Formats: sequence, structure tokens, C-alpha cells
Amino acid sequence: MFKWKINLIAVLIVSLLFYLLSYPLNDWLSLTMPRHQLLQLPAMFLLGIILNACCPNFEVKNISYGIAGLIFIMASLIFWMLPRSVDESVIHPNFNRTMHFNMLVAGFLTIAILRNTIFEIKIVFLGMVSAMLLATGVALRVFDMLLCSSFTIDQQKETGLYFILIAVGSFTGTLLVLFKSLNHK
Repeated sequence: MFKWKINLIAVLIVSLLFYLLSYPLNDWLSLTMPRHQLLQLPAMFLLGIILNACCPNFEVKNISYGIAGLIFIMASLIFWMLPRSVDESVIHPNFNRTMHFNMLVAGFLTIAILRNTIFEIKIVFLGMVSAMLLATGVALRVFDMLLCSSFTIDQQKETGLYFILIAVGSFTGTLLVLFKSLNHK
């Protein structure tokens, strides 16, 4: 009974945060590229992860569905990092809210899938996410042309630098987990 109440409170908090990030704070978060891509998008993904923690019995057990789900998650992340998608989500609030919902679902599914996935697939998935973040960061830093017309070159380069730092941290974490698991075998 007590756990049920905690889960309900967590769902209500996630719902409130989703609302705040999607409506009252949306204009402020969409004002700069770092806020939009490095705060708003990951916040929605994290809310999905937290939401899944309220449903620990929800997991994907079939490996085929798990792989398909991971492909959906990667495609979602890639789609919302494309310059055209970034521009459209800043210009059209409802398109941005579609991103919010998609990231919430992607975060929810990530835990549901990884909870019951073999270790090797987890490492490959984390490595692919790191590589994608690195490629995005390098593209944003290297190109001297504006990729997202809703932001400035300086914002684009700043966001690229942060993506590179996040990717290096993520890749380092992935390697540490990999080597730690190899030592235990």
C-alpha cells in the first residue's frame, strides 16, 4: 500500500514537471540552443526514466521487441537533433510538445528494454548513443554555417562543445562499465 502511494506521488510530480517544461517554461527553454537541446530534451527523457521507475514490472522480455525498441529510441534521438526538427520545434510549440512526449516515451522504454537486455546489447546501445552525441557535437562545432536558423552560430558552437563533453563522459562511462564487467568474468 505504501509503495503504491509513493508511485502515485512520483507520477504526479513527473506530470507537473512535464507540464512546467512544456508550457510555462517552454518559451524560455526554446530561447537558446543550449537550453533547448541540453536542458529541455534530456529533461523529458529523464522524466520518462523516472516514470518507468514507478512501473518496475513493465519490461520488454522479447529480444526482438527490445532491439526494435532500441532502434525506435535511437531514431527518436537522431530525429530531434536534426537541424530541421530543431527549427520546427522552436517555431511551432505543438511540434515541440510532440518532441516532449516522444522523449518521455523514449526514456520510459529505454529502462523497460535495458532492464531485461543482455549486457552486450546494453554496451553497444550506450556506445552508439555516445557516438551519435559526439558526431552531433563535432558537426555543430566544426561548421561555420548556421545549421539551425532559430539560433546563432555562437549558440550552435556552444551546444556542440557541450555535446562533445557529454559524449566523452558517456563513452568513458561505457568503457568503465565494460572493463569492470570483464574483470568480474
